[in-house]
Amino acid sequence: MLTDRFGRSIEYLRLSVTDRCDLRCTYCLPKGFKGFEEPQHWLTF
Repeated sequence: MLTDRFGRSIEYLRLSVTDRCDLRCTYCLPKGFKGFEEPQHWLTF
């Protein structure tokens, strides 16, 4: 079984298609986070 650097088990994969999360966890807003990208830098399909 896989574990992350905090010792938590990895049992599923979460795929994010946006950079606009407001949960404030270490996944979405890691230490040293500089801010969200401006719309002109977003990926498009």
